[in-house]
Parts: sequence; C-alpha cells; structure tokens
Amino acid sequence: MFRNQEIALLNLKNDAPNEIMKYHLLFQKSALVLIIALLLTNQAIALRIGGHLMGPGHKKEKMELSNDFSKDIATLVTPVSAPLYASELGLDFSTTENIDASIKKLGLMAPMQGQNPLPLDDEELKRYIAIGTEPTVTCEFCCGVDTLVRKDGSPTCSCAHSIAMRGTAAYLIDNYPEMSNAEISYELMRQKGMYFPSQMQKRMASELAGEASDFTPDIRYLAQNLTESELTTLQKKAKEEGFVPPDTSMVGGC
Repeated sequence: MFRNQEIALLNLKNDAPNEIMKYHLLFQKSALVLIIALLLTNQAIALRIGGHLMGPGHKKEKMELSNDFSKDIATLVTPVSAPLYASELGLDFSTTENIDASIKKLGLMAPMQGQNPLPLDDEELKRYIAIGTEPTVTCEFCCGVDTLVRKDGSPTCSCAHSIAMRGTAAYLIDNYPEMSNAEISYELMRQKGMYFPSQMQKRMASELAGEASDFTPDIRYLAQNLTESELTTLQKKAKEEGFVPPDTSMVGGC
C-alpha cells in the first residue's frame, strides 16, 4: 500500500513540469489573442474617428494642381477627365456637341421627368431628396432655382441641366450604393462646372478668398479633395492675385 502511494507521488512530481508548461502555453495563447483583439479594436476606433474628422463620405482623390492660380481654378471646377460612369453610359464630354448629347442621355433616367426614369425605393428616394434639396447643388445660373428637387422629390425646373443632374443622381444612388451623398454631390458639381464654367470659376475664386467655413455647398464639394496645404495655398493666391473668369457661354440647353 505504501509502495503504491510512493509511486503515485513520484508520478505526480514527474508530471508537474508538463502541467506547468501546458498552463504556460495556454497563458501565452490567451495573451496573444487579447493583444490582437485590442489592436483590432483600436484600429476600428481610429478609423471611426478619422471618418468623423474628414466628414461623411469624404473620398480622397489626387488633384493635379499647378502653380498657376487661374489654371488651378479651372482644374477644380471643370472636369479634365471623364467621370466614373461615363463609359458605361456611353457619355462623351470632350466637345460642346458631345456634352449636349450626354446631357440628353442622362436626362432620360431622371425620376418623375425622364423618358425612362429610374425607379427608386424608399431609402434611395430619401437619399435622392437629401442630395437634391441642398442649396446650390443645382443649376441656378440657368433657371434661378435654389435646389434640384422639392422636399417631396418633385423637380424644381425643367431645364436640360437639372434633368441631367437628377438623372445622374438617381443612377449613382441606384448603381453605386456604396457612394456617399457627398461623393455623388461632387459628381453633380463637376457637371455644374462644365455647364457653367465662367460662373462657377468666378464663384470658386471669390469664395477661396474667404473662409472655408463660408463655402457654398457646390464649392465645398468641388474643393473637398484638396489637402489642407493645397487649400491654404489657393486661399492665399485668391487674396493676392486677381482672377478673370473665362469668356465661355453656358454649355447645354436651358
């Protein structure tokens, strides 16, 4: 009997190091899992904070600016490259004639007014109205209206520019649901700058001479991809240099 107890004690002593090693490894694995979880949590928090500071839907794109204030104003206001949706819709903005044809194609999709209006569900319609009821995100230089649509989503005017912008908004909401309202508004304002280059370049230069917090929504969207350094440089130039807008007539029918 005593012999059996001695053997049991001896086996317990021999197993002790193995048990200690097992618990040590388990502790290391648990600590590693905890560290990874903390890192992922911190990263998620950082991303949320970054998104809040940058503003909802802020999409960073490289702006090819020069040291020429007039050219930089034109770059900000007038698109120099085709928008992301151009090729899939067969659009061409390279000449005045092609812009007119593209305006007609975009207008076909406009809710409540186009020949082939895109149907929007309740959530999409809310986004469409939110975008379309923001002042200056419209064609006021042509029709004098303040917004693209009313609070019920009905159009505020029947000009070709407005119909095209509303068709664009509906298309992007429907086909690019990951795009934020700000990103879609940016695309609409690129069109506005193309339709009204003289008026929009004059407004851009004028507002850059003031405070960014006072930017009208259309200028705010067009300038949203500037870095802080680029914005500061342009604001300084706007205050120090004069600006003569291009003698360009309205593009597209009203």
